[in-house]
Amino acid sequence: MNKKAVFAGTFYPSEPDELKELLNSLKDNKTIEYKSKAIIVPHAGYSYSGHAAMAAFQYLEPSENIFIIAPSHHENYTNIALPEYTYFDTPLGSVEVNNRLIKDISSKFPCIVSNVPFENEHSIEVQLPFLQYIFYPQKQSAADFVKTITQLGKRLKIIPILVGKCDYRLIADIIAEYWETSSFVISSDLSHFYTQGQCRQIDTYTATIIETGKIDCFEPEQACGLIGIKGLLEFANNNDSSLIRIEMYNSGDISTDKDRVVGYGSWFLYPDTKNHFIKKFYKNYLIETVRQSILYAINGEDYVPNSIPAVLLEFGASFVTIKIDNQLRGCIGSIYPTKPLILDLIDNAKNAGFQDPRFNPLTIEELEDIHISISLLSSIKSIKFKDEKDLLSKIYPYGVIISEHDKRAVYLPVVWEQLPDREIFLNSLKEKAGLPPNYFSGTFEAYKFTTTDIREEENA
Repeated sequence: MNKKAVFAGTFYPSEPDELKELLNSLKDNKTIEYKSKAIIVPHAGYSYSGHAAMAAFQYLEPSENIFIIAPSHHENYTNIALPEYTYFDTPLGSVEVNNRLIKDISSKFPCIVSNVPFENEHSIEVQLPFLQYIFYPQKQSAADFVKTITQLGKRLKIIPILVGKCDYRLIADIIAEYWETSSFVISSDLSHFYTQGQCRQIDTYTATIIETGKIDCFEPEQACGLIGIKGLLEFANNNDSSLIRIEMYNSGDISTDKDRVVGYGSWFLYPDTKNHFIKKFYKNYLIETVRQSILYAINGEDYVPNSIPAVLLEFGASFVTIKIDNQLRGCIGSIYPTKPLILDLIDNAKNAGFQDPRFNPLTIEELEDIHISISLLSSIKSIKFKDEKDLLSKIYPYGVIISEHDKRAVYLPVVWEQLPDREIFLNSLKEKAGLPPNYFSGTFEAYKFTTTDIREEENA
């Protein structure tokens, strides 16, 4: 039994050639260094959210089984719905449903098996042409053709899931159960029908939650596919993974209607921290950004990069350290993320070069001799301790912040290289805060963090 395409001609073109042409125009020809087994994508009309969706699908790892987990916009039921269809049709052909896995899921998880919720639902249908276009392109390079030879006879199969009223942990459990043999598409738009200014505020907050994994901070109106998003975040948190931003904008950026806009965003799952991803793929970019920021500042100008990767628009905290002949020449940073990471780096680069109160501003003559290093900070966690001895047992090898009333100081983890003794480390930090080295009290507070360090020699 085939599920006919209902939204061809409205959400996307009904003519195959026109659809292929549109999909081709949405594709970014940049090299994708990393393929992910899970993405979050919007599901509006292609003229609105198509760019964000295509950007995400380009990161999706090929798999025989593609789960598409989407919200039900029209039918009310508990838990999830699975289809009885054998194929889903699009103008580009038919996509097979893995009925074996449908049966397996229905035997393990609470659900209904019915075609009714799928009949007039767009949140799954609009994803299918992207899958067909990305995984079975009409034109391939010789290298790509050789790669796909191993996939002959292994056409992708989809597992469509429409989410009703359920606990997000049900989705997390399904992802975990089939993770090894599948890839996952979480279908969701962001905020709906606010003014453009309100939409940007709400979606920025939503993005921050997605990117920090703070599931409990979500509110239902932030995204129509919120349960699916929360399920993927729960899986990510349980597996020390992160969601990396790809695109985020809203319909007001495309149309003239700024009063009732819809937000769109896309992310992919990365099996490590965001900072690890940034270091692996953007360390050259960061070093160059810091250098250019210092160069522009010495001429009294502000540096603005021409093209900024979306992951660097996520809020982040950083330190920039400048050395000459291995001697400190300036170091300024942020403890808490208060702005997009790219802006934090630009500001800290200028401040390290020209505003560190311990040093005179850099001169033009010194620029050729400076050596740059960058520290990307993790989230800050409070250290619970009974007394100073207990605190000393918990501070290594972390970056440490101490606070006592209006006095505060921070040491990056790299300081352990100069002060390896815990007591000397802590006493020195107290003195930096303006406290006696033997000071301690019942109101003394301490926090820890880690850093991902990028040093200029790694840029060679």
